Amino acid sequence: MKSLEDVTFAAAWVFLPLLPVTHAAGLVAHCPRSSKLRHILLYPLRGGKNHTIFQLIAWLVWAASILLEVPVAVQRRWIPATHVEILAGAAAAGSLFAELFMIKSLLVFDPDAAAAARWAELKRRDGDGAVSSPRAPTSPRYERSMMPSRAVASAAVVLMGLVWASVGLALLLATEYLESPAAKQAYLVLSGVCVLVGATTTYGLAGDLRHAPPARSLDNGGGLDGGAGWQFFQPFRGGAVFVATQALGWALSSASLVLLALAVARVAAGVAYCIRCWALATGTLMLAAQLVLGASLWTWRGTSKPRLQAAAAAAAATPSAAGTAARRLGWRLPVLLMYTPVHIFCASLALTFIALPFPAWTALWAGSLFIYYALTAFGAPEHTGRREWPAFLEWFSENLQPSLEGWIGPVQVVYEGAKPLPADGRYVFGYQPHGLFPIGAPYLPLLPEFRRCFPGVRPAALIASVCFHAPVIRDLVSWCGVRQVARRTFVRALQERGSVLLVPGGQAELVHTWRRTHHGEFVIHCRHKGFVRLAIQQRAALVPVLAMGELDTLRNLIDMPNLQAWTYKKLGFPVPYLVVGRWGVTPFPAPTPLRFVVGEPLFAVEAGTLEEEARVTDLHGRFYDAVEALWRKHQPSFAPYRDARLVMIR
Repeated sequence: MKSLEDVTFAAAWVFLPLLPVTHAAGLVAHCPRSSKLRHILLYPLRGGKNHTIFQLIAWLVWAASILLEVPVAVQRRWIPATHVEILAGAAAAGSLFAELFMIKSLLVFDPDAAAAARWAELKRRDGDGAVSSPRAPTSPRYERSMMPSRAVASAAVVLMGLVWASVGLALLLATEYLESPAAKQAYLVLSGVCVLVGATTTYGLAGDLRHAPPARSLDNGGGLDGGAGWQFFQPFRGGAVFVATQALGWALSSASLVLLALAVARVAAGVAYCIRCWALATGTLMLAAQLVLGASLWTWRGTSKPRLQAAAAAAAATPSAAGTAARRLGWRLPVLLMYTPVHIFCASLALTFIALPFPAWTALWAGSLFIYYALTAFGAPEHTGRREWPAFLEWFSENLQPSLEGWIGPVQVVYEGAKPLPADGRYVFGYQPHGLFPIGAPYLPLLPEFRRCFPGVRPAALIASVCFHAPVIRDLVSWCGVRQVARRTFVRALQERGSVLLVPGGQAELVHTWRRTHHGEFVIHCRHKGFVRLAIQQRAALVPVLAMGELDTLRNLIDMPNLQAWTYKKLGFPVPYLVVGRWGVTPFPAPTPLRFVVGEPLFAVEAGTLEEEARVTDLHGRFYDAVEALWRKHQPSFAPYRDARLVMIR
């Protein structure tokens, strides 16, 4: 059996002649017999931008492959075996890469691209009436009759993406037969190039061929001013199915790259083993990524005006039964979204761990989470609120109260102030108590009842930073404009929004939640003063908020108060922490009435009358006195708490 270097050496000589032959076939297909010599020589530059770029890449890679192959052919005996493996493999892979780029250049050949672009510019400059020709000019020197349709060309590019993945898999399998670590690393790097080039061209080029209008249709409303609106970078556009399949495809591609990087590191450290296992796992991910990315192109939905108008007409004609079902689903979704995101993420981790080998599972999650955090961490949304999604916020607010009342029971927002809060004031809403999962804090400002009580006041909810670490819940709170509870975020949100809402008791109250279940005690932790100090510095009023009923919606399945208190002191979080609600085992909230009581705003005494710390202590004391007063007023009329006892930890 021939050695691997003999196989790659022979493969290079097989692939190298293909590029000139393919280029000649393109000349025959696109250049008529009457073409002059200069038209033939300028053919690589006359087929549009993509054609020129692919031609240039193809010829450069082909020339580099020849430079790598010639020394092996001429002086093979005097070249170390390690170098022969690298040179022959790189030459074989490079010649095949060049051939694939040459084929792509023929598929995207469009001699009218430059003329159509100039035609569109002329129309924009002179107006539609200044140009009488009904079509953009076409090139008389090149043929179009033998060109495949854009849909066929798109399918061909998708197939070539699979070829790229197959080449990458072949390179991975070949590493098992290489002796030199340098040669193994070179083959792994070439395989990574296959992943990157295959994924980007499958998505970018095949998608452009399938969905973007041809250059010659620019004069008929396509391209810049019409068409389906395909773009290379179009996050969260193209329909839910397209976005989901794209996310999966890029996650698989990233996972394969992570596996390749791990393999390179292992080879460099000299601890690589079971290379065939790594190769098969990585190659499977590469092929799967290409299949998913290619299939996603068939699910893309444009956003042109005619399509939007058709969608609106279809929505208007929706039968009432379907509309009723949609509304019912909308009423249930907010609670599902609020109480299950952590469970969804953990279930996804567990299912993929069961279904995939550990290396593939690690690579899949490392790759997908890398892309996820790279896309969602830009601009520090937990601090700036930049990911707030107005459309989602409007839908969520509209369906929130019906959803809560359907799942839990009646929801009330009561304002005890004598005068309405001026919309131009500054307020710090202090939400009490924390509970096991104080979901009421971020959703309270979204309730229609709250907005009716406080028109124009839209506090930014500040919650624990841990909620911005895990996927799903991170997205939901970001879309709702929620931010992390930190000093600089507090100040920024207060300056931008005019008001903030936070839970002063924090997790110090969380460890006392068990006392509500076992002793009927409603515990409020009153020792934190930082929020009071910041409110005074920012000249904001403190507004007490008492949440009644929320403590009864969830409970800890395992109550171990001493251990939970100890772990809270040592770790900053109580353990064990397994929250359950309805039916004693599910994460859904147990049914109970909810009443949110909002007190009058409290202002600090004027500066100069007391020392700074005395002003903080005074306002802090009045704040918790107001919370206690709200409890004493509403506890007798709130049925679930008639037998409860208030405990203030001062």
